[in-house]
Amino acid sequence: MKNYLIIISLFLIFGCEKYLEIIPEYKLPAESATSHIDSLQKITNGAFNQLQSGNLYGGGLIANSELLSDNWNASPISDFSLNQLRTRDMNAYNGAANGLWVDGYRAINMSNIVLEYLPIHQNQDQQKASLLKGECLFIRAVCHFELLRMFAMPTGYTEDNSHLGIPIRLSTGSANDEQNNPRSTVEEVYQQIISDLEQSVSFLPNDKSTRLSKWAAMAFLSKVYFQKNDFVNSLIWSDQIINSGEFGLNSSVDEIYNLSGWNFSDETIFQIINIPEDNSNGSVTGRLKSNSVTYSSQFIEAISNPDDLRNTSLYTFLEVPYLKKYSNTAMNVTIIRFAEILLSRAESKLMLDYSHESIFEDLNLVRQRSNLPTDDECDDHDELLNSIRQERLVELGFEGDRFHEVKRQQGTFISELGTFEWNDPKLVYPIPQQEIDQNQNMIQNSGY
Repeated sequence: MKNYLIIISLFLIFGCEKYLEIIPEYKLPAESATSHIDSLQKITNGAFNQLQSGNLYGGGLIANSELLSDNWNASPISDFSLNQLRTRDMNAYNGAANGLWVDGYRAINMSNIVLEYLPIHQNQDQQKASLLKGECLFIRAVCHFELLRMFAMPTGYTEDNSHLGIPIRLSTGSANDEQNNPRSTVEEVYQQIISDLEQSVSFLPNDKSTRLSKWAAMAFLSKVYFQKNDFVNSLIWSDQIINSGEFGLNSSVDEIYNLSGWNFSDETIFQIINIPEDNSNGSVTGRLKSNSVTYSSQFIEAISNPDDLRNTSLYTFLEVPYLKKYSNTAMNVTIIRFAEILLSRAESKLMLDYSHESIFEDLNLVRQRSNLPTDDECDDHDELLNSIRQERLVELGFEGDRFHEVKRQQGTFISELGTFEWNDPKLVYPIPQQEIDQNQNMIQNSGY
């Protein structure tokens, strides 16, 4: 199928000034910085700022996943590091990989500082201490999760996931130094992530309109287990979210992309809140660039139904392919939302041989919102699985999901630059050379 030229303002990829910023190491705080629970709250706020940096949830994770995936065929990029991602030809000095590693472990380190000092000061304000503990456990978990997904081969690469993951860091130290932890196995990292998230659920608030609620931790537990193809546990957590009655699909397909500041929708589970005071998504100051790219043939085919409201509202303009999800430059960045939980539960139920009627309930909610006919007759397992995954491809298109989905499914990426299998070393970030030089126990990924 012919590729169509589209002009997009994809701020998540090229709009963030902090995207490849070289940031000095975050050193251990002075004693005064950890002398009171209010000081620990400031460090936690700093950890949230790290979480929303351009290399993490401020855009880089989403953008880089798309560059490495096959939803679109990017034109050559002038930025050297990003062009390495586009061509799947990275090296150990790649700025995008280094930025994620440094910012991710810096957020982990800041969380560890708070978790270390909280027992000393928790009697000053038990309620605040509980909240900070939940928030820091969550931040530590999701940073380990995102680092693992980008710097290690995916789950299933070895039968017991005993292949190399990333270092697990649970103690304080600078971001790049005094941390000679070896790489734990992928399974060990996943177990630490799950442990931190499960603990965080009991400390986080029920109120979904806070910057971080227990529902966000539950959603990530569902997501983490789904990434592992552990459908039993993914279903347990997605059930709790869906059956709670706290969430639902928005009435329109584009509402989620028009939220800013302390605004939440029925569908919002976890978002990076953008407020002028801290420029949360790092990409809302008007420094946007238009970039000529083309949707891949497979993505054009996926959005080809003219009755699909996502086609007209999110992916085309005047019948020309045009990505509009990020047109609102003041938008919050949604990290996980109700539609994803519905689709994950639908696939989990199918894999666990639930009745097709219960699967249709989840799938059809997403289809109906998009103005597509409901499906309640399919009785073929493979056909229904393909339907769920195609719905996910369109619903979560250009949100960083496709890259990890193909890996999870042990599938194949097909782009104009070639065919790449799910376990191709070119699709795994190199461990930054600085880490190799400083950590005597570090082992580089294959091919670098």
